[in-house]
Amino acid sequence: MATARLLLLLLLRLLRVRGSVEEDAEVVCAGTACYTLHRAELGWSAAQERCRNNGGNLAPVRGPAEAEQLQELLAAAGWPGPAWIGLSLSRGRCVQPQEPLRGFAWAAGGEPGNYSAWLSEPAVTCLSSRCVSLRPAGLPGTAGWADSPCRAPLPAFLCKFSFRGMCGPLPLAGPGRVRYATPFGVHSPRLAAAPFGTLAEAECEGGQGPAFALCKGPLEGGGFAWHPPGPLCPAACAHRNGGCQHRCLEEPGEPPRCACHPGFILAPDMASCLPEDACHPNPCQGTCRARPGGFECSCEAGYTLAPDGRGCLDVDECLAGPCQHECRNTPGSFLCLCRPGYRPTGTSGHRCRDEDECARPGVCPQLCLNVPGSFHCTCRPGYQRQPGSGDACLDVDECLRDPCPGLCRNLPGSFECLPCPPGFLPEDDGHGCRAVPTTGQEPAGAVNSSLQTTGIPQTMGALRTTAILQTTAVPQTTAIPQTMGIPVGATPLAPTAVGSAPGPEHSADGPRLLLYYILGSLVAILLLLAFALALLACRKRAAKREKRPAKSAADNYCWVPEQPESRGAGGERR
Repeated sequence: MATARLLLLLLLRLLRVRGSVEEDAEVVCAGTACYTLHRAELGWSAAQERCRNNGGNLAPVRGPAEAEQLQELLAAAGWPGPAWIGLSLSRGRCVQPQEPLRGFAWAAGGEPGNYSAWLSEPAVTCLSSRCVSLRPAGLPGTAGWADSPCRAPLPAFLCKFSFRGMCGPLPLAGPGRVRYATPFGVHSPRLAAAPFGTLAEAECEGGQGPAFALCKGPLEGGGFAWHPPGPLCPAACAHRNGGCQHRCLEEPGEPPRCACHPGFILAPDMASCLPEDACHPNPCQGTCRARPGGFECSCEAGYTLAPDGRGCLDVDECLAGPCQHECRNTPGSFLCLCRPGYRPTGTSGHRCRDEDECARPGVCPQLCLNVPGSFHCTCRPGYQRQPGSGDACLDVDECLRDPCPGLCRNLPGSFECLPCPPGFLPEDDGHGCRAVPTTGQEPAGAVNSSLQTTGIPQTMGALRTTAILQTTAVPQTTAIPQTMGIPVGATPLAPTAVGSAPGPEHSADGPRLLLYYILGSLVAILLLLAFALALLACRKRAAKREKRPAKSAADNYCWVPEQPESRGAGGERR
């Protein structure tokens, strides 16, 4: 007991030393926090320094509950002007119009949250610091935020101080006044709840000296209470029931004391009464647990205890980023969502994996290519995407590129080159046909050329034709088809290497190939004739030049006919 008194005296002396810097201010306490209104013309930084020196920060406004408490504080103080709150934008940071706080941050730190109460949009800047004040709006009872330069002084500022718990108002048995000295340096004559460490000074009427009580805790089983418990300013039970809530008892030689009705127990303040089962009816929004002298509220997972100590507030788990893709907050929990093309994986469902759409049947008409979050349809070789028909594949006609030496047959997704005609073999490079060589006879190519140039048709129908090897001693007959019509009783000729019987696919293409060969031969003959005529014309022109007569010297003289000489007498010539 002596130790407790000594500690109390030391605390009182400490508080008296601090009293020189204490001030009277309007205070509102609830749950685990107190809010104060200070009337002092300061800039934002100086106001924040004042709050920090007393163990707090400029007040944040993180939700409707805090906004309501600050409005209650302004109304109780009758303050009509603006007051700094703990929201600022430092120099070098830009205003973000798409965010609720517009890029501003709370002086107390923590998550920005989604609550905002701007009266007007803040000035868009990246070069100057801006700070926010709480201002009354045009309508009574409402308030909002406005930004201004941080160095501009305002006539007031709001602070917030957080504590582990609160004590109720100090009860008085007799007439008197109570003055509370809070741990954050503020004096107040009235508090609905006093934070831990508050010293209450009671001045009793009737000439009695002041009485002191300290909010201590936590008590055994939790909770906070005044020590000594009181009631202070003792008086007879006839005066205000001795300060007791239920009954006041007086015994000879003892001071009055309080008692409770059946079913109730005396509270730690020794004046008020609480139900024996403090949790019936349940005063909490969540779970209530009875404690000696009171109760304790707790909330289910996904909720947190409200500042009043009884209600429960939903926790936004999505602020911690528990999901890989998207997070949706739900009452008391959250839901992870995956982007299109992905599906949840794992037991918790917080992660997402790519969905293989190609595993589903009928996704694509031919080939399917899976990509992260989606897929693509492709076509097999020999097909191409058909324009305007979605994922349909259209067969490519390879024969249009003329890949074969002869005829080409288009197939679904590919093509086929028809074999060379009878008597020919394909070239090694796959383009063109060459004649089958024979031994001791004229090459089959020459024979085939003679067959083409002579105009002898080779019938490819029921009468199979054979390449008849012609020698130089046997003349060829023109315009007479050579067939394989074998007389009855005659022994059929053994087929040669050149004259193998064509298959069904050759029977229809033989006449066409023969016509191509005949036309090619005619074109070659015409070219040879034209060349021969041109050569003959050149030679005639040269011959004419060579046959021109050469001129002689006699061509320049005239010949005179010879005349007889005249003779004189005696027969002499003159």
